[in-house]
Amino acid sequence: MNLIKNLVENEFEQMEGDIYFNFLKKDISILYEKEVPMEYIIKSIEYLNSLDQNVMRSLCEYSKKFSRKMINNYPDVNYPIGLKNISEALEILNYMEILRLKVDMYKDDSIRVLNLSGSCAWDEDNGIQWLIKEDKVIYVGPWDDLDIWYADLDNEFTNYVYMK
Repeated sequence: MNLIKNLVENEFEQMEGDIYFNFLKKDISILYEKEVPMEYIIKSIEYLNSLDQNVMRSLCEYSKKFSRKMINNYPDVNYPIGLKNISEALEILNYMEILRLKVDMYKDDSIRVLNLSGSCAWDEDNGIQWLIKEDKVIYVGPWDDLDIWYADLDNEFTNYVYMK
């Protein structure tokens, strides 16, 4: 079974293709440096497609928190109808789109991590980034091309996992 479709080398000499994301029931892109071992890339794709409802619910709760903060900080923006009235966390998925899995070179290949990014209706200029490590949500906030292995995520000003 071929997990990556339409695999090409992009203009930055990175590998880019399409993979299926079970939870969202759609294809998203995958991006990785050529030096990242294929075994680890496959492990990352399999981990993505094994995420359970609890991890996804946590990601959505933090994303909802992110949207609420942006709406409060910028009340004059014309947000999509319904965004301000979300009650169930998974409803936030109607106002955002996860578009890419980036597989960064690992420090420890026995630790499962995911680096997902996409767009969101409440921060169209920056988008959204999700970082997950061993089923624990580590970062939810504006896309900043963070690498879970090298970023100091506990103290990030924009990390909605740690914001009150």
